[in-house]
Amino acid sequence: MTRVLSATPLIALALLSACEAPPRGNYSGRVDQTTKTKAEVGDHRISVTSLSEASDQVAEQLSADLNVVPELNTGFRSTVVFGDINNKTGIVSTTDFEAFRNNTRAKLMQSRSLLSKIKWVESRSRVEQIAAREQAPGAQTGLPALNPQYTFFLNGDMYRVERNNEKVNYYTITYNLTSMADGSIIWTSSPYEVKQAP
Repeated sequence: MTRVLSATPLIALALLSACEAPPRGNYSGRVDQTTKTKAEVGDHRISVTSLSEASDQVAEQLSADLNVVPELNTGFRSTVVFGDINNKTGIVSTTDFEAFRNNTRAKLMQSRSLLSKIKWVESRSRVEQIAAREQAPGAQTGLPALNPQYTFFLNGDMYRVERNNEKVNYYTITYNLTSMADGSIIWTSSPYEVKQAP
């Protein structure tokens, strides 16, 4: 009987340890994109959250306007090429804007109805560089010419207005589709505007 009683605490201890939460690995550091981190507090640049919201807004607007822009409803599939990023913020990397413009394209490419009317084309220089690298020496790497009548550039304009020694920063972001044929702007997004104070 003594042996049974002395084993009881060991069994109880084993049962209690089995009920504990499993060990956890190191925290990955992943933070939701809408959460402002310590590193972002006091940063004068446009926030990642705002860049994401602007990307969503442009994708939603272009999807909604697709059927009412006459130049995109000619019976021919239009081609859209990334155009210029006109970055006048002075402190935000153009790469930040390019990254979220890519997100806009990715969101738009999820729509089958949009893809039936618009074809997205990578920049000619990038495609030709990849083709030259991947094809046999001497192989033709040139791309067929784009038809200017049905080709449009997605351009972006980014501005920052600062006040009180950068204590307040106002950002505005707009995108437009510009015709390759004559340079006319056939569509523009509503401005995305945000005021940030660190």
